[in-house]
Amino acid sequence: MPVRLPTLFGALSVALLSLSGLCAAPAAAQIPFMKRAPLPFVGPALAQDRIISRAVGSLQVTSPALNAEGAIPLVHTGYGKSTSFPIAWSPVPDAKAYAVIMEELDPVQRRVITYWVAYNIPAETTSLGHAVHTKAQIAGPKGLLQGLNSMGGVGYIGPRPPEGDPEHHYHVEVFALSRMLPIRGGATLDEVVAAMSERVLAEGDLVVNFQPPRPGDLPNGKPAPKP
Repeated sequence: MPVRLPTLFGALSVALLSLSGLCAAPAAAQIPFMKRAPLPFVGPALAQDRIISRAVGSLQVTSPALNAEGAIPLVHTGYGKSTSFPIAWSPVPDAKAYAVIMEELDPVQRRVITYWVAYNIPAETTSLGHAVHTKAQIAGPKGLLQGLNSMGGVGYIGPRPPEGDPEHHYHVEVFALSRMLPIRGGATLDEVVAAMSERVLAEGDLVVNFQPPRPGDLPNGKPAPKP
């Protein structure tokens, strides 16, 4: 019996629809692509932000060497004699020792530059004078200890940003400690920060600045090395 054309076309249409359904099934079963959110950048942090169990108290940090804008005199930088400038802080009851750390957050190189690490400063001492000697231990067994700066030396080193740079800012952090730190002189900043955790009673932060000279302004004309 001959097959009618409409019936044949209907059968072919059903077959084609079935085949298209089979071909589309795997695509429908695919898991859609999910864009992964970028991880937040974890940049460098100051010592005061790295200490476990932050202090609840605060203290005031001052320096008679700074001008009204809080600028470091040239003599205390790498362009001068690179000697430490005097600082003082308010006393904290029950403090057994103090620590002083001077750092700079470098936004370009995304790192922290350390200029001064002093610790186990006796509790009766609430100031450091001009030009503290650059050695690991000062004034006998009960004197303060000093750690390494970013240049690998012990004690204070004056900042010397490149000539012509915009103004740089530095943090002078002072920590009141509940007891002496059980570390030697000449320790690294990481060792001091780790030892201070759970021992900080109060802290203070003095932000100072320095405007590097323009090229050609210095009498010796020497370029500034990067720390």
